Amino acid sequence: MNANEAPQEAAQPPKAPKRQKILVAEDNPVVRKGLNNFLVKWGYEPIEADNGDTAWNALETDPTITLAILDWNIPGLSGMQVCQRIRMRAEGPYVYTVIFSARSSIEEQVLALEGGADDYLVKPAKPSLLRARLGVGQRILSLLAGPKSGPAK
Repeated sequence: MNANEAPQEAAQPPKAPKRQKILVAEDNPVVRKGLNNFLVKWGYEPIEADNGDTAWNALETDPTITLAILDWNIPGLSGMQVCQRIRMRAEGPYVYTVIFSARSSIEEQVLALEGGADDYLVKPAKPSLLRARLGVGQRILSLLAGPKSGPAK
């Protein structure tokens, strides 16, 4: 190689797509582990919280969390209180929120949706239904992010 030639760079392998972070606020360790296993399998990066205070702290300190599965009945702040705080904050990204609860009455589901939740799933839920609902959340988040800039035409 002479002094005028630039060294050739080794071809870099393509970077793996970044996993989308999703908050999982569930106090039952067995349910939380099951959710996490499915989420990892589906390509998400679960962020665990076993109480509402930890969940809220995660959302406040990590703006890359834009999906959340919140159990209604968790210690500390309830899942609904976390959801309401998300909706009341002045700054931060939109967080698509799914309340995941054993509360199965229509009145409670309506209360959650009117209280700021984007979706509601009754425990136990089929994994395929959760996956489909999270897909809806991703579509909505993509719409909120606006059009992707592509090559100029």
